[in-house]
Amino acid sequence: MKEHSIGIDIGGTKIAAAVISEEGSILHRRVCPTPTAGQEFVIEKLKELIDDLLFWCQQASISVKGIGVGTAGQIDFATGRVLTGTTNIKDWNDIPLRSVLTKHSLLPVWVDNDVNVLTIAEQKFGSAVGEKNVICLSLGTGVGGGLIVDGQLVRGMFGAAAELGHISVNMNGPQCNCGFKGCLETYASGTAIARMMNERLNKTDEVQADSALTSRQVFDLYHQQHSTAIEVVNEMTEALAFAIVSLIHTFNPSVVVLGGGVMDSGTWIAELVNGKVKKLGISSMVQPVRITRTKTGVDASVIGAAYQCWLYQ
Repeated sequence: MKEHSIGIDIGGTKIAAAVISEEGSILHRRVCPTPTAGQEFVIEKLKELIDDLLFWCQQASISVKGIGVGTAGQIDFATGRVLTGTTNIKDWNDIPLRSVLTKHSLLPVWVDNDVNVLTIAEQKFGSAVGEKNVICLSLGTGVGGGLIVDGQLVRGMFGAAAELGHISVNMNGPQCNCGFKGCLETYASGTAIARMMNERLNKTDEVQADSALTSRQVFDLYHQQHSTAIEVVNEMTEALAFAIVSLIHTFNPSVVVLGGGVMDSGTWIAELVNGKVKKLGISSMVQPVRITRTKTGVDASVIGAAYQCWLYQ
């Protein structure tokens, strides 16, 4: 019987879980809001989702070989422990997640950072198939990073490597919530795009700033040739270009993959950034690099999480 796995993507606002084939196809999925009351409630929800998916697999006569999890934060991959999580999930710190879920499911469990598993999905099924040197940037509420060097994910001493959203592109730039200044996240995240738009609107009498403004709305205005939105998109893509050139100089990748909710509006952002990158830096290093959007899309993290069961068996 052909084996499948369960992939789980734990986000700040929702948890996605699915039964995945070895070819990366989703057979059945569940999505629910992330509990806001703390880690105990999140863990109970994970157990509930696992039970639901295992019951579905039993009814469908599907064999499950294991469970893969992706979650924001610094993950000790060797032990499957969440060391420090995300502020979007209350108390999501110091959690022996692999141990808890293994005990509950009686299945092998792997746990890794959410952008690491997104990077796995892109290398196996997406825009980086067959590539051994890959940089992945996930642009969402924040900016996360994943890095493959010589075919291996880079995790660092305790799972904190590739915090690429927190490299500075401007030492005199905005204060980042990490404590640094001018981080890429303060220019290229969805939150930052909305903030930059509102900051500019506050300085003009053109339109009143809107605290509910989203990056998608900024992009809509950009395509309508709104002058302020054009300024914001130019600053965002310039910051991305500078960060990517620095990463290319450091890691010499063959491809840079851009994903996350900010990239849902199409390929045009990757195309703008590519045009700027190719005019910067050491030509022999930047010219051969492909800069592209994810192909696995919104399901990337859940697919990559599930694929850990084949990658590390």
